[in-house]
Amino acid sequence: MPHLDQRRAELLRRRLTGDDFTTLARELDYADAAEAAAAFAQALADTEPLEDAARQTADRLALDELQHAIWDQAADGDLDAITTALAIHDSRARRLGVDAPARLEAVGPAPDPAAVTDAELDELLALIEDPPI
Repeated sequence: MPHLDQRRAELLRRRLTGDDFTTLARELDYADAAEAAAAFAQALADTEPLEDAARQTADRLALDELQHAIWDQAADGDLDAITTALAIHDSRARRLGVDAPARLEAVGPAPDPAAVTDAELDELLALIEDPPI
């Protein structure tokens, strides 16, 4: 068996490149997939912060594995599995920012509130009271 640090490094490397925990447990001598997953989580926590891309890859792989585990049941109409699949989908969308609102930024200099004329203020207030939508 490789040295502990080598084993952890191999676990991190192989998990981040797509190996599942069952395979990692068998090939790196963990008792089972749960122990390999726990070792992976601990190895991530103990290392220097990973680049965002590597952490996103780890998150994506974990979500992929969870979704794969329940997909057949969901496709067969199991309502609990469908709910779980949708929750995984929502988690993925949040993590990837798919459903995030667009960020709008003002261009140009910020207006000086003291420089707004009475006519401009009346026009703005009219728009608020009766929007042109």
